[in-house]
Amino acid sequence: MTDDFDVLGLLQSLPLFEKVKPGALKKMYVDPEKAKPGQQTGLQDKHVQFIVANPGEVIVRQGELDTEFYIVIEGIASAYRSEDGGKSTLLGSYGQNDFFGEMSAISHQARSATVKADATCTLMRMDVTLFQQLFGDKTSSFAKIIDERYRERALAFHLMTAPIFKETSQEKLKLVADRAELVSYEKDAVITVATDPADAVFLVRSGIIKRSTTGSMGEERVHDYLCDNSSFGEQALAGGEPTWGYDGVAMSRVDLVRMPCKLFQEVFTSEEDKHKLTRQVSLLLQEEQGIKTSLSDDDRNELLVGQETIKGTEALVIDLKKCTRCNACVESCVSVHEDGIPRLSKRGIRMGDLTLSSACYNCKIPECMLSCNFGAIRRDKDGQIHIVVDNCTGCSKCESGCPYGVIRMAHVLTPAEQSAQQPSIWESIPLLNKLIKPKPVEVMADSPKGKPMAKAIKCDLCAGLPFEACVYNCPCDAIARRSPEAISGIGNR
Repeated sequence: MTDDFDVLGLLQSLPLFEKVKPGALKKMYVDPEKAKPGQQTGLQDKHVQFIVANPGEVIVRQGELDTEFYIVIEGIASAYRSEDGGKSTLLGSYGQNDFFGEMSAISHQARSATVKADATCTLMRMDVTLFQQLFGDKTSSFAKIIDERYRERALAFHLMTAPIFKETSQEKLKLVADRAELVSYEKDAVITVATDPADAVFLVRSGIIKRSTTGSMGEERVHDYLCDNSSFGEQALAGGEPTWGYDGVAMSRVDLVRMPCKLFQEVFTSEEDKHKLTRQVSLLLQEEQGIKTSLSDDDRNELLVGQETIKGTEALVIDLKKCTRCNACVESCVSVHEDGIPRLSKRGIRMGDLTLSSACYNCKIPECMLSCNFGAIRRDKDGQIHIVVDNCTGCSKCESGCPYGVIRMAHVLTPAEQSAQQPSIWESIPLLNKLIKPKPVEVMADSPKGKPMAKAIKCDLCAGLPFEACVYNCPCDAIARRSPEAISGIGNR
């Protein structure tokens, strides 16, 4: 392809752009004869670029977090997916006028496969901003073709991000993908009504949904915000006559995958499949209900600290007059988490003899949840924020989004890594241990570049235990959860 090829003619010849509005095409190419004074003419390389990939070159890599969309102009490329154990599967090939990368561009999900050039390839690379604009016009050929192809080859992989499908086989996911509905809502549209029967499970492809309830005085009480890759409605599969529980409103244009209850009945027919699905639904509903909570009413959710407002519920407070610095709180936190990583931090805001530890404040408007594009942060009915470690990609956006430094990134050890770090009986013998080569630590399978992947962690209130380990094991009664009005002087600053 030469430098002076007809870009406009090429764009108009591609099926994707056959029925795209002229205004959208100008985001890619501006005819010099029709340009306004001072306007950049020709290819708009801010949004679109043409690149060449040599044979064997990796164009996108599985697990990486990028959102560009690619169209093959010349040549051929193939997609491979690596599974646990190192097995690599050929998913398919892309020839002239074909495309790939739509799932990541729609939902910001990590790449589900590695794409390599089989021969010299010329590709058109489109940034996510322009992609979202084109995809947002549901009357265009671009949106219709993308949706068709998304259902055909990407939806099954996207469904894997929903916790409800954690134990579901790829064959079953493909059946769900074939029968699921792709639906869209415009900004301010009502998606669910709290008192209506819950009749489907949803996966958010793109956009933001606000879920809320109405208080006794008619005031709105925001529960959470659901962003890309979040799921909701799992209670519809719990039996009985469940309701949505929350009013769901689109805060922006929203694209969803809707899976009616009838679909689950048709796909999950064997007793084993039903058991796995029921178990995942049960676990999710337990999380939604909250295993342990000491939350107060909404009118106690605003806590002033210095010049800032902590938009949360109760704070973890350390009384420095009582604290002997024995570190029992941190050691007990380590002991109750299987990965051996403490969630408790002694850093925090100092107020006289009190330290408000950097434990989660379960913010009324959770910036961490709004920052996460991977459905890795959920909230239970009592306002407690939970991190779904399996969905976390290690992008650290939640860490940056949290205004109180509560979330941090850590390498959460897998069972194999924990086992590798345990010294053998021979390694525990003085002098002899220097002669024994330590066990190599296996690298996490989900790390795209062969390096240990960090995951987001925070205080989880010792979920699953009848007590909070740090509070229960403090011999000096120096650490406790306190409500705003119980912290002397803070609310009056």
